[in-house]
Amino acid sequence: MKIIKTYLKYLEANDYVNQIFIFLITFLVVLNHSKIQGWFFILLLNFTLLFLTAYFTIVYEKSQRTSGKASNILKIIRFWYPIFTILFFFKEIYIIMIVLTPILNDSLLISIDRMIFGKDPTVFLSEYSNPYLTEFLQIVYTLFYLMPFFYAMELYLWKRYDELKFATFLVLTGFYLSFFGYLILPAIGPRFTLHSFANLNNDIPGLFLTNTLRDLINIGESIYPGDIRNPELIAQRDAFPSGHTIVISLITYCSFRLKSKSFRFYLPYSLLMIFSTVYLRYHYVIDLITGIGISAITILLGEYFYKDKLKNSVIKSHLKPNNLFR
Repeated sequence: MKIIKTYLKYLEANDYVNQIFIFLITFLVVLNHSKIQGWFFILLLNFTLLFLTAYFTIVYEKSQRTSGKASNILKIIRFWYPIFTILFFFKEIYIIMIVLTPILNDSLLISIDRMIFGKDPTVFLSEYSNPYLTEFLQIVYTLFYLMPFFYAMELYLWKRYDELKFATFLVLTGFYLSFFGYLILPAIGPRFTLHSFANLNNDIPGLFLTNTLRDLINIGESIYPGDIRNPELIAQRDAFPSGHTIVISLITYCSFRLKSKSFRFYLPYSLLMIFSTVYLRYHYVIDLITGIGISAITILLGEYFYKDKLKNSVIKSHLKPNNLFR
């Protein structure tokens, strides 16, 4: 027990978020193993990830704190493993949802939007659709998938490693909370319910890239070309809350909180991206509102767990970025 406690001290809040999520999702799989095909294989993968992410993190942090030296490979694994775990669990959640959440809650989300606005926002925006605007917003929406990587790379290249851990905590927590949201209130979004998914390209057409980008996003959400007869049966149940809204809000907050020059880009980009989720019919507005609320909770948690490291950073704006936390 003492040995375990000694090694666990090398894990930080962002690592614990990852470990806790793996434990919880594995526990869910065990509870429902009779309904999940290949549950033992999923269990094996989860425990492998649990061990490997902890092991490489501990080895890196121990080397860094004792000798100040660690291999570049260890450093890459330590700071970039969240990219892999997010993608991995996004698909694992899909496998679990298809089996455990056959009932969709879109009607509830639609009724909430109508109660707030008196109409369906996506239907209202359809009246003002324009191919040039659609093309632009589809590109904006698609670029979101690269934004966590871009911002992490910005901090990584500046050697702002403590700040990268803070940003990783926020993004991991935001993603994982959205994953649980999908399980609690599964929904597929207005492009399937309020509109015809099969006619989407004709209803709000773009110019050159829109259709291709839509196809790529559909494939990422387990809808392959030709699967348009009953797409609601296979679509990812990831409408509520809006993970896009959560993550881009957190990245924008990080860029502001950590005095990154990229804030000038992320602020307008985040507003456009959030608007695009409704215009392009991916989300109900209540998905966005809930996403903003989850972002606020995540930020409060991040500020609490990293208060000691953040209190003296970015306060003195004359410090160079790579000198922060040093």
